[in-house]
Amino acid sequence: MEEGRIHIVEVMADSMSITYFNLFAEQSKNHPEIKLTFVCLNNVLPPIVEDMKERGCDCFWVKFDNTNRIKSWVSAYFQLKKLFKQLKPDVVHSHLFDDGVPAMLAAKHTGVRKRVHTKQSTTFNWFYAPKAVFLDRLINKTATHLIAVSNEAKQFLIEKEKADPQKIHMIHHGISFENLKKASEEEIRAFKTKFNIVGKKVIGTVSRYIKWKGYIQFIEAASILKEKYPDVVFLGVGSGSQEEELRTLIKEKDIEKQFILTGWIEKKYIPAVFHSIDIYFHAAYMEPFGFVIPEAMVNKVPIVTTPTGSAADGLQHMESAYIAPYFNVEELAKGMEYFLTHDSSSFVEKAYLSAKEKFTIEKMWNKHLELYRSENFETIN
Repeated sequence: MEEGRIHIVEVMADSMSITYFNLFAEQSKNHPEIKLTFVCLNNVLPPIVEDMKERGCDCFWVKFDNTNRIKSWVSAYFQLKKLFKQLKPDVVHSHLFDDGVPAMLAAKHTGVRKRVHTKQSTTFNWFYAPKAVFLDRLINKTATHLIAVSNEAKQFLIEKEKADPQKIHMIHHGISFENLKKASEEEIRAFKTKFNIVGKKVIGTVSRYIKWKGYIQFIEAASILKEKYPDVVFLGVGSGSQEEELRTLIKEKDIEKQFILTGWIEKKYIPAVFHSIDIYFHAAYMEPFGFVIPEAMVNKVPIVTTPTGSAADGLQHMESAYIAPYFNVEELAKGMEYFLTHDSSSFVEKAYLSAKEKFTIEKMWNKHLELYRSENFETIN
């Protein structure tokens, strides 16, 4: 490593392109004292390897197949050990469960002094794969610093995963306001035309078709409103293992003409989605952060949500959003109806200002820099 520079190695599994890695690489150009290197654990060579080279950062690919986790963890552990010995980083920072297991152990066993892990997967194993909770706790023990991405996630770490509170640093994720607003009239028109929503009132969500995202509650809440608001379209933008179950429920609720599951859509078209919906709906349960909430805030779309992750930290009920209790379908339906029948201008303006205060990529980057440079375990608030 060059004299006087802090070398940080960022590791993440199973992502073709990582938006805030790109933004971190751009931010680092203004900090010559920082050297960023990226490592991606993927089954195939991800595009981010070339993206990072174009941004002046080294990026390495470690082959990782998440269909055989144990074998892949062992293989990744040895490959990462070899790489860390070569790179001699000051900081190793992992972000997800699959990268946290091998990266934190490899960093510890190669003598990396500062080992940071962002708990982006907080709650998942606890609710859906309890046999793997011991590995969450292993990551917590092996890391020297833990990042909670919301206050709800921080409390969960302390109460359920028994993490050392002195290790935990609260740093919200950040988003690029400018990138989120980039949607041409042509892209918006194409999206609306493709799904036949031109001129219609649309209530939509953007999330994977998996249990904890709350699609069941979305469909049930929509079915309450279907007869009173027959011209409203409900839109689920995503893909995932729950799709067949959701389509069956939509049919059972006799709401096929109003409820559209779009299937997977490329991320570059997501700004057009936010420009095409009138109300943003989010019924997730104990989601660690939820990027879509700040994205809706930035795009000034009125929000109906549960009190999860970034929603609880960035929004206020009946001031900047309509916040319904977890699993309360009736309240979620009331929230949608409220914005169908009331002016939302003051709500969206307050939400936008809150996003500017709490969820910018600049604030996220600066908080990370503060942690990377710190010499102690004091919590960054």
